[in-house]
Amino acid sequence: MSTISKSGESEDASYTIDADAGENILYLEFAGTLTAEEMQRAADETIAAAETLDEGFGIINDISAFTPPSPDAAKPIQDAQMQLKELGVADVVRVVAADTSAVTENAFQRRSRKAGYDGKTAESVAEAEDKLDL
Repeated sequence: MSTISKSGESEDASYTIDADAGENILYLEFAGTLTAEEMQRAADETIAAAETLDEGFGIINDISAFTPPSPDAAKPIQDAQMQLKELGVADVVRVVAADTSAVTENAFQRRSRKAGYDGKTAESVAEAEDKLDL
């Protein structure tokens, strides 16, 4: 598991990446505003974690407390989404909150479609696990 906390442009910036090989699920959680360097590191760690899973893996991406990154910080997200598709991601569910920025949610969806897959949304990790179709 990779974690970075309280280190971005905002005090609450953090990310967590956890690959569950038994369930074949990659758990991601992003909060606050991460810098471009932090997003690149998170993208690299996401790909490394996904490589430990079998083809057909699922992703639960909790962006409920994430704020829209700068355009420079968003580029690693798009690159990672393309690589995840190549690695064989089967399904993606994003966890969003009522106050999750529509800009953030729509940007993730737009980039994933560009990468060749659609993502579903849920209001909690538990709901996302129920919605994940593996």
